Amino acid sequence: MTTRTGTGSEPAIRPRGRQLAGHRDSVLWLVAVAAAFTAAVLLLTPLRMSLAWDETVYVSQIGRHAPMLWSAERSRGMPLLVAPVTLLTSSAFAIRCYLAVLAGAGMFLALLAWRGLRPAWVLALAGAVFGSLWIAQDQASQVYPNFWAAITGLAAAGLVLRIVTGVARSRWALVLLAVVAAVASLMRPTDSVFIFAPLLAAAVIVARRRSLPVVASAVAGLAVGLAEWAAESYLYFGNPLARLHAESHAVGGSHFSAVDSLRILSGGVASSVPGFPSISGWSSPWLLLWWAAFAGLAAVGVWAASRAHGWVVAAVPAVCAICIYIQYTFPARDNPRYLLPAWALLAIPAADGIAWLAAARTGWKRAAAITLAGAFVVAEMVTQHGVLTSQVRAAEAGASSSDRVAAALRRLGVRPPCRIASSRPHLVSASEPAAFQLGCGFSWNSRRPAAAGQRSVVLVLGASAPPGEASRWPARRIGGGVVAYIRPQRPPAPGAKSG
Repeated sequence: MTTRTGTGSEPAIRPRGRQLAGHRDSVLWLVAVAAAFTAAVLLLTPLRMSLAWDETVYVSQIGRHAPMLWSAERSRGMPLLVAPVTLLTSSAFAIRCYLAVLAGAGMFLALLAWRGLRPAWVLALAGAVFGSLWIAQDQASQVYPNFWAAITGLAAAGLVLRIVTGVARSRWALVLLAVVAAVASLMRPTDSVFIFAPLLAAAVIVARRRSLPVVASAVAGLAVGLAEWAAESYLYFGNPLARLHAESHAVGGSHFSAVDSLRILSGGVASSVPGFPSISGWSSPWLLLWWAAFAGLAAVGVWAASRAHGWVVAAVPAVCAICIYIQYTFPARDNPRYLLPAWALLAIPAADGIAWLAAARTGWKRAAAITLAGAFVVAEMVTQHGVLTSQVRAAEAGASSSDRVAAALRRLGVRPPCRIASSRPHLVSASEPAAFQLGCGFSWNSRRPAAAGQRSVVLVLGASAPPGEASRWPARRIGGGVVAYIRPQRPPAPGAKSG
């Protein structure tokens, strides 16, 4: 039996009975779901796969490798997160294992931030819903900031609600909120703005004058990452507006496309950047049925939570999720990982909806509701695993391509100091990781001459001719339709010392 409470500081659905409440609210639920998530990442994702081209940029910023080219859409949080490993080694296996374990710990802490707002078993259910998504498992061990934007967004929402509803009375909660806001803004500055804006608006509505410490703590934390981002914008990209424009072009475009957003939900990639591959059909259209059920359960969960907390508090995670979805629909982005914060936040009301279905009926109606909820979770695990398997195969094929390019250039005598350029965008996904593996620098602009003493290589696809002086260099076919133009090494000047 359950009973609903009417105070803002109590869970939307609370078990009756001390022993039952103790079991259902045990922190072990959160430990179990975090451990299961880590195990899934370690077992189901390719930990030995070489780093992709975006990953090499983040990994190279703090470590033994010369920094690869930095671009407008990137932020400094991810290089800082992996620095404890990259300072010692650039091994992809070591980095991925480290991130997988850290991801489980991050999920545990983010769910713990909601403790007291929901029973622990409901929070664990939310963790299972989010952690079973193929994109969550795929991204947890990869060097991208989106999973961490999701984790920090989830933790921030829980902390803010705990403070304004009176569940958290210690000043340490404000310190933790500032820390989470700082990490969020360092990971994805724009995401942090879209998450914290509705969060702080809700805090003001609920707590009024008492919200001042919450707003101050969050703003102080956000200032860490946003100030760094703004300073870097002036130093390297002209100004913040110019950087935002460059970022929009780099990660998808500048047009509204609800259809592309649906294609992304079905496991596809929909790019509006000229030259990059983009889907025109649907990767897994049947998956949209599960997403529709996910949205429906979240709506039910918001309604159920509103009966205990009121509409403002109940709707906070859903509103934050909608803000993130809007951010990545106008303009449309080109990868499902950008929507991870939305799914992490929406997992809380979805779990509320499942809990309400399991508790709000009696007899055969309750059995039917529990069956439907169970079918939702099982369907997620089956369908999402199928998409994960296909995505892993595609990623491994791309990694094998860059490995082959690196091995071929190594056989041709390409050694540091060296610089590799390629025809953009067709070969960048293979040429930049190859440059990283060889210890070379990388350039988007194949017309830019290499520094004196550097071995210069320009990669082109098929019969395309390289630009500038590279057309006069010896050409070598290195497989997969790729041709390498390698600048001949100049003989040492007379009298020069060898060394």
